[in-house]
Amino acid sequence: MIVVDTNVVVHFITDGRATEDAAALFEEDGEWAAPRILMSEFRNVLVGMIRRGAITSDRAKVMGNRAAAILGDRITPVDSAQVLDVAIECGLTAYDAEFVALARTLDAPLVTLDGGILDGAPDVAVRPRAFLDAS
Repeated sequence: MIVVDTNVVVHFITDGRATEDAAALFEEDGEWAAPRILMSEFRNVLVGMIRRGAITSDRAKVMGNRAAAILGDRITPVDSAQVLDVAIECGLTAYDAEFVALARTLDAPLVTLDGGILDGAPDVAVRPRAFLDAS
């Protein structure tokens, strides 16, 4: 099992710039986990894509359902106190700290493209390509 952040899911589902690595990541370890906030962040990305005319509302709904299906019951709550501690310790937003807190709780790597998370939580955060190369 790995924890993925929103940008990995976005690239996997929407054919973003890192889609190839995200697809390889899913093939290597398809048991993805994430904090509950991921779905709200993902829907926010979809809303932006709709507003820019990149996708239709119907397409966004399909993508949202696909993300939910991929994560399944591995969308996990995280402890609020732990999130606050991680945010302060790592210099992250509370949003990003949720992913780090979950990765630490699950003792799983956090696969991300987010430079702030990679810098702030090097104990768990890893780029998709680095994870794949180490596997």
